[in-house]
Amino acid sequence: MANNWYVITGGPSTGKTTLIKELSKRGYCTAPEAARTLIDAALADGVAVEERRIDERRFQYDVARLKQEVENTQSTNDITFFDRGMQDTVAYLRYYGFDSEDWIDNLMHKSRYNKVFILEPLEKYRNDYARTEGADFTKKLHPLLHSAYSELGMEVIFVPDIGLDKRVEFILSNIKPSK
Repeated sequence: MANNWYVITGGPSTGKTTLIKELSKRGYCTAPEAARTLIDAALADGVAVEERRIDERRFQYDVARLKQEVENTQSTNDITFFDRGMQDTVAYLRYYGFDSEDWIDNLMHKSRYNKVFILEPLEKYRNDYARTEGADFTKKLHPLLHSAYSELGMEVIFVPDIGLDKRVEFILSNIKPSK
């Protein structure tokens, strides 16, 4: 199935959310990060981030389910940028040493993207309310993200830390919408 879907991914604090917000401001369809959506919902219910993620395997499965729900609502005709794609779940499961179940593996093969943009880490790691990982986590996750997407034959493009506007232009210059 041809679509106009692209993924913006990378480890925590690589500028994904900021980049997605900028693409949205420029009129592109975007989908927010599922993990952050789940964390925000937990916080609204009075549940701390650490408590929500106490069972990391379940959390990652919840993230995959939400990603699937979001993808099911997206037009394949519109250029859409996802803040993380389905294969990010595979990378996270591998990082934590978990095997994936068949339904996860099935989702990974069904979710296809035209290109995957992996953001290189920013010069300075910044914490925020939703991040429980650190800079070392980002460094270890980076190659896992690359392999999770490239194993399924998706084109992966690394985006250097060149500032927000140049990153946006770099990405836009590398997309070719399907007809």
